[in-house]
Amino acid sequence: MSPVAKKIVLKIITYLLAILIVIFALVPFLWAVSTSFKTNIDIYSLKPSFIPKPFILSNYTMVLENPKMVTYFRNTVIIAICSTIISLFVAVFAAYGFSRYKFPGRSPLLYSILFTRVLPRVALLVPFYVTLSNLQLVNKISGLVLVYLIVGMPITVWLLKGYIDALPAEVEEAALVDGCRPLQILFRIVVPMVAPAIAAIGMYSFILAWNEFLFPLLLAKDSTTRPISVGLAFYIDEDGIDWGPMMAASVLMSLPAIILFSFAQKYIVKGLSEGAVKG
Repeated sequence: MSPVAKKIVLKIITYLLAILIVIFALVPFLWAVSTSFKTNIDIYSLKPSFIPKPFILSNYTMVLENPKMVTYFRNTVIIAICSTIISLFVAVFAAYGFSRYKFPGRSPLLYSILFTRVLPRVALLVPFYVTLSNLQLVNKISGLVLVYLIVGMPITVWLLKGYIDALPAEVEEAALVDGCRPLQILFRIVVPMVAPAIAAIGMYSFILAWNEFLFPLLLAKDSTTRPISVGLAFYIDEDGIDWGPMMAASVLMSLPAIILFSFAQKYIVKGLSEGAVKG
């Protein structure tokens, strides 16, 4: 086989694998969308069809008219936005400090931050619950935000640090000679240069808070603080699973993350790739 033919075959195989991966990823979501427009009779039919017959909107109406589900959505938005903003603010200072300043215990502290991510989440449930109980933050949105920050901070700091490490230090040194203070250098020079990485970190933090299930299942005890990820579980009871409203709520839950990712996709890819150049 000639080199040109090998390249063509390799490209065909690559495209086929890519198509299979996309199908594997999209089919479950598309099936959930389809189910959200079906009646119970159609959902439990012995001959399931992808196209709803009949096509109904009552599942979405049931979700949007349910006060508890509306509260779950509101809680999720508040938790996701607050944890994302705070995570970005802290990560900028932490990553810049670890990247540009040398101080005793720098390496052990940096790796100890990452070590918290190595532990399985189940192992953190009891320590988190005891700590939040002592702080009187159990069943409070602020407690969930604090937990999400602790869980997501290792990755955000390491990603942003790798991106800042790749930046030329000469630009900051020139600004320092011109009379800029450290905070001015950080926010006027470094932050604009690492904007793609910040977009990637923000998306990561947002999705982490939006989809988290285990911690709020334990730490959010009633509908006033539960996020939508936990609220979906209440469509399962002793009578079975109410698939229609559950899928409708799942689709509504997915939309904000999908929209945000669509707008930030270019910056996310650039931030993740360039931030991994140097660690």
